[in-house]
Amino acid sequence: MVPKYLLTLAMTVSLVAFAASSLRFATRSQVLAGKAVDETSKIEFTIDADSSNTYRISPRIKQFLEDHISFYTDGPPRIVSAKVEITPKDVSWTENHSTITSTGAALFARFQWDTPADSANGAHGNIYLNFPEVPGLEGKVPDFHSGGYQKDDKGRYAVREVTTYRDTFTLSLARFVFALAAGVPFGVLLHTIFWAFLLKGEKRSRLAELPPQGSGLPRTFYPDPIAEWILWLLVLGIGTVVATMIASFAVYDGFMSSGFVWIIYTIMAITVAIALPVAYFTGKSVLTVRIDTNGISYARGRGDLEWLNAAWSDIRLFKEKFRTYRGSTTYWIELEFNDHRKKLKISQSIQGYPVLRNTLRSVFTPK
Repeated sequence: MVPKYLLTLAMTVSLVAFAASSLRFATRSQVLAGKAVDETSKIEFTIDADSSNTYRISPRIKQFLEDHISFYTDGPPRIVSAKVEITPKDVSWTENHSTITSTGAALFARFQWDTPADSANGAHGNIYLNFPEVPGLEGKVPDFHSGGYQKDDKGRYAVREVTTYRDTFTLSLARFVFALAAGVPFGVLLHTIFWAFLLKGEKRSRLAELPPQGSGLPRTFYPDPIAEWILWLLVLGIGTVVATMIASFAVYDGFMSSGFVWIIYTIMAITVAIALPVAYFTGKSVLTVRIDTNGISYARGRGDLEWLNAAWSDIRLFKEKFRTYRGSTTYWIELEFNDHRKKLKISQSIQGYPVLRNTLRSVFTPK
């Protein structure tokens, strides 16, 4: 089952990454040297007056910004032309789990840039937005609240990271590798959803392979055959949703920086690092129970089992417990032994739980 899982996962991630490599966030950042690129950028911003107020973008400020906002570069990119439009508006953003709305503006820029035709494979650079100091508002800096950009450690606003390539094959490969940053979380999430439905059939087939049993004793009660897979998919799904949200914001804005790439991969690595031991120890702890007229035997794990035995007279106490959370009730059985060994907890996930529970009740309930 593991080889099938890994094969279908690799295929899903590859297909999603291939599709993502044709989207703007990949095609605008991984480029063919010497080719011009038409770019648009929309960013909403405010200029803070104090901790709770912002300046109104007056016609004078609007005109000044349209005349003086510019773009500059480092590395291979070169600005060919640029035009900026400022639209005063109320801007909303989230801060400390609260939505704040204040006066600001939307910056819409159209610009064209290119790279030298002799740029080397893998040559890297950035295109930055230069936001000038507004006369009369000296010392006041803008706060950007939405749009495709990243503020670097020098306080510069990068609106595009650019890497150049000399031929189309290398460019296509680079775009695919870059798009893996989106392909991995999106692909894993889609594959996790698909695999969750596939496990239903896998569970039925594994249960059908179990030895047939009658209604009497002795009888063996087997653990959930896919218990570790369920927890693996659950943990993986939770972490992947977070990574997918981050990736989707970058893809929507058309700008994924190298910082976002590493954030996504870090989240995925942490998720896998948690999911693997959870699945492993779940598989090691699953419980198989066998009962007959003389007592009970139990063993943990899969494969060759090491059985522990207890006669009915060795069991000091039988309890059925339950816990209700948000309208869902979970049941389990606890057995305490006279020799003070560790309590045996039998979850309702064990196959045939009602029969096992009723059998134990018949043994420990006086007639």
